[in-house]
Amino acid sequence: MKLSNRFLFLLLFLILPIAIFPQEPNEGNPTQDSPKNGKTETNGNEETPNGKTTGNGNGQNGSGKKEESLEEKHRRFLEAGQINVIGSKDDDLKKIPGSANVIGPKVLKESNPVDSMEALRRVPGATLRYQDAAGLTPNIAFRGVSNEESRKTLILEDGVLTSLSPYGQPESYYSPQLDRMERVEIIKGSGAILFGPSTLGGIVNFVTRKPPVKPTFDMKVIGGNNGFFSTFMQYGGTQGNTGYDVSYLHKEGKGYRDFQGFRVDDFYGKLVHKLGEKDTISLKVGHNDQDAQSTYLGLTQGLFWANPRINPAKYDRKILTRDSIVISEEHSFSKDWKLVSRLYGTNATRNWQRQDWSYNNLDEFGRPALPPGDTFAIFAPRPIGNRPGDVIYMRNSSPQRNQFFRTGGVELRLEGTFRTFEIKHELIFGSRAHYEDSEVRFVQVAYPFLDKGFTTTSQMRMSRAYSAYIQDTISLTEKFKVIPGVRYEHITQGVYNTRRPATAKDVLDGRAGTEGDIILVQLGGETYTKILLPGMGLTYDLTRDFVWFAGAHTGFSPPTFSTAISPSGADYRLKAEQSNNYETGVRGNITRYFYMQTAVFAMYFQNQIINTSEVGAEAGSRPVNSGKSIHRGVENSFAFDFGKFSGSRWEVPLEINYTYLDARSVTYVGIPTVTNADGSVTIQNRPSMELDANGNILKVDTNRNILPYAPRNTFLVSLGCKSPIGVFARAEYQYFDKQFSDLQNRKNESADGNSGVIPAYGIVNANMGYEAPGGKWSVFINAKNLQDRHYISGRLPIGIQQGPYRQINIGVSFKFD
Repeated sequence: MKLSNRFLFLLLFLILPIAIFPQEPNEGNPTQDSPKNGKTETNGNEETPNGKTTGNGNGQNGSGKKEESLEEKHRRFLEAGQINVIGSKDDDLKKIPGSANVIGPKVLKESNPVDSMEALRRVPGATLRYQDAAGLTPNIAFRGVSNEESRKTLILEDGVLTSLSPYGQPESYYSPQLDRMERVEIIKGSGAILFGPSTLGGIVNFVTRKPPVKPTFDMKVIGGNNGFFSTFMQYGGTQGNTGYDVSYLHKEGKGYRDFQGFRVDDFYGKLVHKLGEKDTISLKVGHNDQDAQSTYLGLTQGLFWANPRINPAKYDRKILTRDSIVISEEHSFSKDWKLVSRLYGTNATRNWQRQDWSYNNLDEFGRPALPPGDTFAIFAPRPIGNRPGDVIYMRNSSPQRNQFFRTGGVELRLEGTFRTFEIKHELIFGSRAHYEDSEVRFVQVAYPFLDKGFTTTSQMRMSRAYSAYIQDTISLTEKFKVIPGVRYEHITQGVYNTRRPATAKDVLDGRAGTEGDIILVQLGGETYTKILLPGMGLTYDLTRDFVWFAGAHTGFSPPTFSTAISPSGADYRLKAEQSNNYETGVRGNITRYFYMQTAVFAMYFQNQIINTSEVGAEAGSRPVNSGKSIHRGVENSFAFDFGKFSGSRWEVPLEINYTYLDARSVTYVGIPTVTNADGSVTIQNRPSMELDANGNILKVDTNRNILPYAPRNTFLVSLGCKSPIGVFARAEYQYFDKQFSDLQNRKNESADGNSGVIPAYGIVNANMGYEAPGGKWSVFINAKNLQDRHYISGRLPIGIQQGPYRQINIGVSFKFD
């Protein structure tokens, strides 16, 4: 029996006895806790400055037992089968033994963010980088972890994986549309044990709307400059034992630069049905279409200075289609035990045509390179006198990187409450079997204005992942909780080449007539990753609404297809990237008008997968587990409502977020040796020095250097107001400190724009509007980057990538029920 089969058998062996064990407790041995400090869940809740709620009613029956309100029963029914990272109740946030944030419906409704990154940049510790006009490929991470295409950040929707290939190729080619979300949950520290993979950069969970009680039709239309237009329609309700919700989103725009247009169509449907007193099933389906003039190519320094709106990659185009389905079933064994079963699957196609290009870099004789023979167009800052690296030659060839993805899995999650010697336990135990298959085709196209070509390379990829986790929240006292947990992951990855250009060795072996011929092959390899991830958390209720927390856990990110296995199918024998995370802080409502969260964190990152050229070895040799870094910092978030403070009916919230981050490499490579997963050692070559394009000597050892895209200081201050009659306004200022674009901390900007400091920048956003009583209709105006500041957001993937320019949107919404 294979190890994977034995592991599945072990999971079933563990699950079945526990699922059978819990029974309805008798009246003489209740397991339901009495309300703590007199706090109960009622319909008479009031909102606090952080957007959460606190109870202020008694909510108890005459016997003193906690009585569940109709609203709470309806909420549980509509959330059946849904797995939250945090949860919708105020007490849910208190249970998280680490830094956690919730972007609630009020903030989403009033700010109307264009994309998810616009909303997430408000979160303390967030590092974001734009590379397209609509945030279709978000770059999100937290606390100095690499944000490149969100590879190391776990992005979920209702607790379900959203990446096209979560284990093998976790790039964020797809991200849930924020328009149909009720809230966004973010966890950066302990509490991540229940989820995986790729939790190094944090967890972001997009939570969709629950079907409303009454049949309701919502519509929102937004239009603005840069050709932006969005229309969103949603209809849902509850009839008897069935809740339903469907939505359609259309979004389009021309972007901030030339040839940066995009179109998004997103359809979503949810159905929840209660079968009886103990069982509820739910079905969720989604379809997403994207068509965007998206490119990896940014600008050179000279082109950026001459005209920042220029875009040489006129013909680059990405087309994405994604279909998804999630079937969930929740079975309640008793009022204290339930089993959630989920089956999920996705099919996706991502076709991306990107035109080839080159720079006018110095040739072997020290002269700027002449245009290649297949030059299609030349983009230069000026007619003559251009520096080497400032000119981009767009070439005829325009290959397509076409991929097809299929993923699926089944997850079982048992949740229950029990007591041992008067000590309350809240247990979560689960397991998941996940698969993903993908096909990669490299299609050579002769000219950029064509869309048909010849397939030169074809590759099949697969991942099989089995995971199990358990977490126990142990209430040692009414106020003090200890939360141990552990997660296990077993991952198999394979890469199999079926078509490729012939090499000189192929000619020598008789497999091809000449080098470069396209031949059919059967070459491949597999690699295996096993990892155990422990975690421990503590919480202590300092007051009813104010909690101290501390946590330690291990985060991880498995090797991806591009790093785990060589193009020829050889196993690089890499270990999973790991981080040991520690944090402590306080969170909650000090008063009904003052909320705060402060967290001090330290993260020790090891086994980072980097190219050997990054540690001074010969470029292109192989990826290795040689990276180590330490991330330390403090995150602060404060919210003070002057309206509630003065007893006024007005809301006047002041919000201040500040993060200090010191993320540094601690990688010293004297004689670079790599310890592989099997214990063997590989020695890498290393030159005595390196030179940049201008001939300057670069520091080979990067020990103590600041990590790329890790700003030391980020700051946000916002002030809002809302009158009793529904008029609201808000203004905010966001500041991001300077950043390095590479691990060698180059300060001088290269002519091609690929390296150099990213200057600090600050932007001003504002919004105002009016909402009619009961939310029947509203009108609003939102302004992003009011100064129209042209700033550098990053230098990845290639060249200078800019942040969004000024965007002013005007919209109106309606609700019919």
